[in-house]
Amino acid sequence: MKNKFQRFFILLLAVVFLMQQTLCVSAVESDVSDDTKVRVSLLGKYDSADTAAVKQINTYSKTIQFRNHDIGKNYTLSYDNTSMIYDIHGNPMSASLLEVGQIVDITFLKGVKHLNSLVVSDEAWVEAEGNNFDLVSDDETAKINGTVFHITPKTLIISDGQAVNPEDILSTDTIRVSGIDKEIYSIVVTRGHGYVSLSSDTVNDRSLVGAWIELDKEVIRKITPNMLISAPEGSYNVSILGNGAKFQSEIVVNRNEETVIDTSVAEVEKIKEGNVTFIVTPSEARVFVDGEEVLTEVPRSYTYGKHKLHVMAEGYEPQDHTLKVAEPDATLFIDLEPKENTDKASEEASDKASSDDESSSDSSSTYDDGSRYIVTDGNAADTASTKEKQKKTNSSNTKSSSSSSSASSGEVDSDAAATEASSEDDSGEDSSDGNKASDAASTGDSSNSDSSDSGSSQEDSNEIAGYKVTFDTPIGAEAYLDGNYVGILPVTFVKTAGKHMVTLQKDGYQTKSYTIQVDKEKTNVTYSFPDLVPVSHEDNTSDNDDNSGNSNSGSSGSDAADENKTSGDEDTSGEPEVSGGQP
Repeated sequence: MKNKFQRFFILLLAVVFLMQQTLCVSAVESDVSDDTKVRVSLLGKYDSADTAAVKQINTYSKTIQFRNHDIGKNYTLSYDNTSMIYDIHGNPMSASLLEVGQIVDITFLKGVKHLNSLVVSDEAWVEAEGNNFDLVSDDETAKINGTVFHITPKTLIISDGQAVNPEDILSTDTIRVSGIDKEIYSIVVTRGHGYVSLSSDTVNDRSLVGAWIELDKEVIRKITPNMLISAPEGSYNVSILGNGAKFQSEIVVNRNEETVIDTSVAEVEKIKEGNVTFIVTPSEARVFVDGEEVLTEVPRSYTYGKHKLHVMAEGYEPQDHTLKVAEPDATLFIDLEPKENTDKASEEASDKASSDDESSSDSSSTYDDGSRYIVTDGNAADTASTKEKQKKTNSSNTKSSSSSSSASSGEVDSDAAATEASSEDDSGEDSSDGNKASDAASTGDSSNSDSSDSGSSQEDSNEIAGYKVTFDTPIGAEAYLDGNYVGILPVTFVKTAGKHMVTLQKDGYQTKSYTIQVDKEKTNVTYSFPDLVPVSHEDNTSDNDDNSGNSNSGSSGSDAADENKTSGDEDTSGEPEVSGGQP
């Protein structure tokens, strides 16, 4: 009995031992199986390679979006600790240090969309901080710092995190361009543009039109009615000078936003004016001041300074003077001298035309009404020298205040001796000072001509006479051409060949600018621009707080929307294009 119990006990121990061994083996197998799953590594594994431009980096989701330049396809890859990222020198770097637009050589697993390795390409070139560029052409070429490169719709162009077109980039922008050989892979706007306007171009009933606005000497423009100018984003010291105005302030121009300068606080000097009354013999004589006809024997107010004076009458020798206004009130007496042998002179006018031109430095001009007058560099009393006026020295029988004096063709009332009409010869030495003597020296048409800049003359030379440019959409938007207001769309104006900046503005919508190239063809051209984007008041900054580095760079929207999509498809749905003419 005792032996049976011992054998049972031994058997029981053996069973327990076997069970323990079985459990241990099972646990070991389980550990091995679990360990095998963990240790399946993607390190060094890839089945695809590409040279692409970085479009977007999201360090929060650990994804990078790339643009394949050959076919213009966007695709997104994930990265982790097994993804090897190197700079151009082969040194390891963080994904957050990558820049949008960089050209990189990558390897990846296409099936799981996993990035295996990324190396900044050593074959790529980079033109950083570029301001000398021309991206708009009709032959897929672009000029960067004077060198011609190839640009196509497949080129990645990024501004403010959004994919844009070449015409969306203005000459005031600063860009970074990357490419390989003569091919441009990417363009990134590193410094964009905003807009500057005036709260009013009239201060204290004085117009600022024609004065100059200066932004730290980086932007210098002549003020035009209702102007809206483009300026690089940043901080500026602003000054407005001219038309008696003195204004200085500090402004900040933000990208794609309008900054309005409050001109109501501008100081404007009151321009001094004097009343001048013209008494002319004969009474039917016509008087022109700065090209504008004025009434005689009636006081007329003129700004202090110099003005062009022309007096003419049928049958009398015309006279040209420089009118100097320097007193509150003045009366100017002018006597015209009759022409001699008028009938004979009219018969021989054609014969004498050539001899007159050779013997006199006079040049003739024509008023709007068709009448002609003589502009001479000498004394107005000598304008008839070719008709033997010197023989008539007894012409001094006119009034003592007549225009027979060599110092001044017209004397003035003794009460206003400082206001005079001198001959153009006498005013020659002072002409330069007259141009400097503020705006009091220019009125009427002469102010416009004297203040015109080389830019306007260049535009005039490029005008295609008889042909028009039309902006038809978006309807209701205000249009500005090179900062100058042209009207509300649809609007038509004179065709001027060359490159221009078009700015569209409408209340409640984002202001948008384009660069266009107007051809020299003698045809009318119409431009249709995309609809303006409504101003959004939503706060989208929360998404950016979750990301670091360049995570909020690149195009918006989910990466899934970009998968298996070509550049052409993407541009059609997300990037507006300018139609009509040559964008």
